Amino acid sequence: MGPTDWFKGSDGELIAASGIRMTPRDLVKIGQLMLRGGVWGERVVVPAEWIACCTSPVVPIDEMREYGYHWYIGRYAFETPAAPRWNRSRLERYWSAAGNGGQRLFVIPGLDLLVAVTAGNYDTPDQWVPPTRVVREVVLPALL
Repeated sequence: MGPTDWFKGSDGELIAASGIRMTPRDLVKIGQLMLRGGVWGERVVVPAEWIACCTSPVVPIDEMREYGYHWYIGRYAFETPAAPRWNRSRLERYWSAAGNGGQRLFVIPGLDLLVAVTAGNYDTPDQWVPPTRVVREVVLPALL
């Protein structure tokens, strides 16, 4: 990992829920760690059990998304469905880390794919739209 900046609270402690800044390249390294089951090189950095636990659904959000422990879990259509409803047999599971402004890390294990998106759509209710569209409308179709 390269240099990072992590905001501290008024008590001088790091704000664990947010405020970390890193390059997209370093963000993808977190995704690589997730894909490798917590192993970096020869070293276990995060127990595989924790990776499995945090990427397992805990709280439902809607029909396509759930929340684990610090990770959003969902499914992307690998191809645009022709039917009016999603064909679940054509969906690819993903994990996503989300930051304010549209910062996202998408881990798509079935495709061995990582996508880091940085954006500046801060403090808006639709900040999730641009990174989601990048994956769904640009990245996934490019794999066909």
